[in-house]
Amino acid sequence: MARKLRRPAHDPIRATSMWRVDQVFLSRKGQRVEVIASLVNDQGGLRNLVTVAPTDDPAEAVRHAARFVAGKGNVYEARNARVRWTRAQSATAQDELVRDFDLEDEFLDAFLDTLGAIRDQMR
Repeated sequence: MARKLRRPAHDPIRATSMWRVDQVFLSRKGQRVEVIASLVNDQGGLRNLVTVAPTDDPAEAVRHAARFVAGKGNVYEARNARVRWTRAQSATAQDELVRDFDLEDEFLDAFLDTLGAIRDQMR
């Protein structure tokens, strides 16, 4: 006899939804950097992609994450994505508000390079 599910089904992430990167959060995990890319879509959906970069260099970590995110598919945009360190990594409350514009540029460049390479392969 089949058991009934007691919890309601969650709305699935639509494969047809196109996502954009809104924010990128960095945190140190030992000698590596964990990167969480927060994605949003036009229907108000939110999705987080998490990867741990095999490095402790923040610039290489965001490039690694950008290649990871761009390679997932259905992510079309990363312009204006804000890159920040998580609260646990902030030395002061003021640090929590500071965006890292250099890392934002690294992320966007790697994202666009990867997306371009993927599109070239599809031709």
